[in-house]
Amino acid sequence: MSVSIFLNNATVQIVTGKKAKKGVFERAIKVNAPEGSIINGIIMESDRFAAFLNEVWTANNLPRKDVILVVNSNKIPGRTIEMPLMNPKKSVEYMKRELSDMMREGEEMILAYNSLSSDSSKKMKKMYVELASRDQLKDYIDIFAAAGITLSSIQSAEGSLIGLLEQATAKQYKTFVMQITDQNIVSNVLWVNGVFNYFNSVRLFNEPGTEGYYDDCARSLSNLKQFMVANKIEARIERVVIAGTERNDVSFYSEMVANYGIEAPVEIMNSGLGTNPQQQFEAQKAIFALGGLFDCGKQENFLTNYKTKDKKQSVNPELKKNIIIIASVFAVMMIGFVTALFLKIQRQKKYDELKEYNENPAVVSQAMLFDTFSVKRDKLAAQSNSIDNMLNTIETYPILNDEIIKILQETAKGYATIEIGNFNADSGVVNVAAKAKDVEKINEYIKRLEEKDIFNSVKYSGYTMNSDGTWTINVNCTFAEGVGRGEK
Repeated sequence: MSVSIFLNNATVQIVTGKKAKKGVFERAIKVNAPEGSIINGIIMESDRFAAFLNEVWTANNLPRKDVILVVNSNKIPGRTIEMPLMNPKKSVEYMKRELSDMMREGEEMILAYNSLSSDSSKKMKKMYVELASRDQLKDYIDIFAAAGITLSSIQSAEGSLIGLLEQATAKQYKTFVMQITDQNIVSNVLWVNGVFNYFNSVRLFNEPGTEGYYDDCARSLSNLKQFMVANKIEARIERVVIAGTERNDVSFYSEMVANYGIEAPVEIMNSGLGTNPQQQFEAQKAIFALGGLFDCGKQENFLTNYKTKDKKQSVNPELKKNIIIIASVFAVMMIGFVTALFLKIQRQKKYDELKEYNENPAVVSQAMLFDTFSVKRDKLAAQSNSIDNMLNTIETYPILNDEIIKILQETAKGYATIEIGNFNADSGVVNVAAKAKDVEKINEYIKRLEEKDIFNSVKYSGYTMNSDGTWTINVNCTFAEGVGRGEK
């Protein structure tokens, strides 16, 4: 039995089953991690999280070997590339060059990839390639090892999902969208003409289960459709497949999707998840963890190339023969009572010296002082990591700066005069009052706002006629994540 665990934020997904090209699902477990211990797939408090893992494994009697870790983290960037057909070594070199702009200075980056498609006539192939730092992978290995768990594979959420969909939904439909909800994170996958095309994850501001939450989910699909238009993808969406959801949400969700101009039917994922309907339903609620059971080959596993560095070179047969001869002669020369007795005396003498040294009060005091400073150092390092991750989270909040104000003003030019009101950075909502002589001008102004990619949504509720014959409308615009902060 294999175990696959998915880390993102507060909720940890665990599935058991058999890892194979077509993975076999047995059961799913969902548990809440200690508060603040995981942020964007990064473990913040290693000792606390290791203890948590040990409790979960013990309580559920889970195997501690052959464990697959699936991580959704912005620290693992990826990109789809098209490259010529070549041998594996040259392919890796080519992929590293293509992702050179994603390399982080001072860190050794480990490569993992999924093969997407190939065109033998053009001698080209498509690959989805990702990078993770060696230090980040080592942290995961060490933390799980502290809980007595051995990781056999570390994969990204994107990579594991590609493997699952190739053996499941992609067998039914050529062009489809998959949307996965996980608390306040929604992930979208676009499959076009039988090949993976695009993946993104966005944070939602409304509470899960509310009308606003599902409206946000549907709106993110609308943004995906705009992406298809911008990239001149003309294939018709055959299905919207959803996962991480409940049965009674489908009809309500379907209506919202239709309101955003997507006519494809909506269904809960069940293909490739076994024949038992209840088991299918439980599997789709832990879809990212389930993806770890679908084997796409060793190159989707970051540990494949992580271990390459530590692999010893094979010994030349002639050299090996010489080593055996020398070792045999040395062993014969060492045989004898006098030699053995001499070695024993020497070792005992060395042992006594080391024992005396270790029991020296001055040495013991220095060791205790070193341990004290080591604890303080580790605590400061953990606090520094927490601050870095907090700063990364803050960077996702939008800013209403001069540049964004200028865009709002230029959008209204020729249509209406505007007055910018309150701005809430937490929700990303800014209030704008638009005034025009012609109510149609306001409609055109609203349309221009909706076309701007800096907004996730533009909401308004009716018009008010002023005493001077003009019309006024209040507009609430929700900015997209990170708007106004520029390129990082």
